[in-house]
Amino acid sequence: MSGAASEPTLSPWRPLRNRTFRTAWLAALATYLVVWMQSVGGAWYMTSLTPSPFWVAMMQTAVSLPGFFWSLPAGVLADLVDRRRLLLVTQVLMLFASGLMAVLASGQWMGEGGLLFLTFMLGTGLALNAPAWQSALAESVPREDVTQAITLIGIAFNIARSIGPAIAGFVIVLSGSSGVFALNTVVLLYVTAVVWRWRMIPRTSPLPPERLLGGMRAGLRFFVHSAPVKAFLVRTLLFSACGSALWALLPAVAQQRLGASAAGFGTLIACLGIGAIAVGVLMPLIRARYTIERVLAVASVVFALTLVVVATVRSAWIVYPVLMAGGAAWTATMSKIHAGLVTTVPSWVSSRMIALYILVTQAGMAFGALLWGALAAWQGLQTTLLVSAAALLLTRFASRRYVLRYGEEREVTHSGPAEQPAAFTHPAMEAGPVAVELRYAIEPASREAFIEAATRLGDVRRRTGATFWRLYRDLADEHRFTERFIVESWVEYQRQLMRTTLVDRDIEDAVRAFQRPGTPITTAYFLAER
Repeated sequence: MSGAASEPTLSPWRPLRNRTFRTAWLAALATYLVVWMQSVGGAWYMTSLTPSPFWVAMMQTAVSLPGFFWSLPAGVLADLVDRRRLLLVTQVLMLFASGLMAVLASGQWMGEGGLLFLTFMLGTGLALNAPAWQSALAESVPREDVTQAITLIGIAFNIARSIGPAIAGFVIVLSGSSGVFALNTVVLLYVTAVVWRWRMIPRTSPLPPERLLGGMRAGLRFFVHSAPVKAFLVRTLLFSACGSALWALLPAVAQQRLGASAAGFGTLIACLGIGAIAVGVLMPLIRARYTIERVLAVASVVFALTLVVVATVRSAWIVYPVLMAGGAAWTATMSKIHAGLVTTVPSWVSSRMIALYILVTQAGMAFGALLWGALAAWQGLQTTLLVSAAALLLTRFASRRYVLRYGEEREVTHSGPAEQPAAFTHPAMEAGPVAVELRYAIEPASREAFIEAATRLGDVRRRTGATFWRLYRDLADEHRFTERFIVESWVEYQRQLMRTTLVDRDIEDAVRAFQRPGTPITTAYFLAER
């Protein structure tokens, strides 16, 4: 069934015609190659240090744990500071960690603790890098190309996942893990050079920049009071948590059910990557014909069937093409969610929402893997995979409450200069908290409709910076109302005015339209004294 298309059909490679995006995309591909080569090279080096599976498993923790610590702060920094400088700092951090690993490994001077520490440092650089990099990539193309640009980022990741481990394995045969670390360092030098030459569009503001903690609070407020963002992140968490069973248990399936060697396991991973790349090429056609919800409905069924086949079939030759379909379903889901999310958030908070998306995805994968691993140890692989397939199908019920859609341009376009209060001397920028009151007088027949419209306006106020919002009814006249909201400081109120979008302004105008003719809306401002 066709859905309303939000963008025209595009060539899947159209964003690559943009020189800036093409150069940055190749650098992103190189970075993803580093991630996958490091995962193989680091794990292999750890096995040469100790036979303990605990230490080997800790390598994955050292790479992924920084994402839990730094994703949101990284998103705030990407919205507040010069992204090019932030990317340069993170690249230097990763260069240092990778180069030091190469030197220490070549002389056999690195132990388990040192390897974990430097891997954690490399993971920290990646975590701090991701929101700024993805935001900069999305902003380097026209709005109509954003969704396909995000799909191409996913294709780059899957290309790296398909060939990165093989490259690392070949290098290990030739020169050991130190050769992998050295190759990673060379690749990171190339990425650093790309960032150095990248001339990003400068972001200017007449207001002083937000502080880190204040920026985090603003990002979380936007998430809590933005229904579209909440829907995207809830659906991300559900899908990633249920689908993580395949990624977590595939090594055990390969060894215990399919009798595959290390090369065979690599082939299984490659099949997932091939499917992901294929669906990326087809994504413009899919996007033009079907809504996000229809794509996710089909993809969820396909991925659930993949789990069922992997749980019940012992022939690798049957599993290979099924995993291609599963890789396509996974990528279709995650790229649609990611692209949809980007289209619903304004630029001032985009990196923070991307950071939350990354954090939610990693949390779903990490805690889902923990759950499915524990269940597999108790009930076995087959039962666990079948349960995860059933759970994935049940998440479709969430689509009734958390509906996904592409955002409209008016939702992310600034409404223009707002009317500034001029009837008094403005306080110092950091003075606060500041309370704002607007007093309305409405027609008796419009009372319920006015309250409903004002409630929507309350979400706008809180989404753009208010820490408190209420609508009060005058006890002496039930058709008079006072809207009161509080912001942390005068500068935060100025930021709130600048964050208002065209859709936000429409909601405010709808409330003002209820005002009784001939009676002006009065506005008062208050500065806290105690």
